[in-house]
Amino acid sequence: MDEFYRRLGLAPDASTFEEALGLIRRTLNDVEDELSGFPMNPDPPLKSDEDRMYPPNLDQIHDVPGAPRVKRLRSRYHNTFVGENGAIEIRSSSGTIEFFKPGADGKTVGEL
Repeated sequence: MDEFYRRLGLAPDASTFEEALGLIRRTLNDVEDELSGFPMNPDPPLKSDEDRMYPPNLDQIHDVPGAPRVKRLRSRYHNTFVGENGAIEIRSSSGTIEFFKPGADGKTVGEL
C-alpha cells in the first residue's frame, strides 16, 4: 500500500471522477504488476487468497449521503471516496484516512 500511495501522490491531480478512477486503477495495477509476483486476473474473484490487490470494482460505486458530489467505492479492506472534481480519499474499513489527494481545483473530498 505504501508504494501505491506514494505513486498516487506523485501523479498529476485529476480533474474529474473518471480521471481519478482511471488514475487509481492504473496506479494500483502497475504497482501490483511490478511487486506482487501474481499476474493480473482479468476477472478477479470478489474474495481472493492471493497476495495481489485489485482496484475497486465498478459495481461497488455508491452514493455518499450528504455529499452528492462524492461517490464511495467499496473494496475488501478500504472505502475509496472520489469527488466529481477528481479528489481522492482512501479510508481503512475502520474509517481511518490512509491517503488523500485533492482534485485539480485544489479541493479535497471533505471540501465537496
